Amino acid sequence: MKCKRYEQWLWDEVEGQLSADRRQQLQAHLAECERCRQLRERVRATYHALHTLPRHRAPEHVFARVAPRLAAQHKPARPWLRWALAPALIALLALGWWGMQQLTTHNTLAAEDDTEQWVELHHQLEVADWSPTPTTSYFLFTGYTR
Repeated sequence: MKCKRYEQWLWDEVEGQLSADRRQQLQAHLAECERCRQLRERVRATYHALHTLPRHRAPEHVFARVAPRLAAQHKPARPWLRWALAPALIALLALGWWGMQQLTTHNTLAAEDDTEQWVELHHQLEVADWSPTPTTSYFLFTGYTR
């Protein structure tokens, strides 16, 4: 069912962030789908309930105590880590490239070997089909019989 896509758009519609094109598509879907209309009403009720809750601001002394702790917890990025991991990444890429080369070479050689075998078999079958009566020398030298 296509409802999943429209369910995701319901919150955007309630918040007024849905584009005009999508809003039109949603309205067309809601005209046909009772389940999504009910879901839309639940989304609206939840949205309005959340926005009617009282908002309280934390006291200033809480900000004064929490701000230094948050700043202390924030650790700066470690630029040396990128340089330490670079050789490992290069080795991994080189190994992957080498593996792909080996695989490609193996597949190419296998394809060439198969091609030669198929051409040889085709040639032998053609000789056998065009020969009205195989001679004794044909059987002795080729090892094939009809």
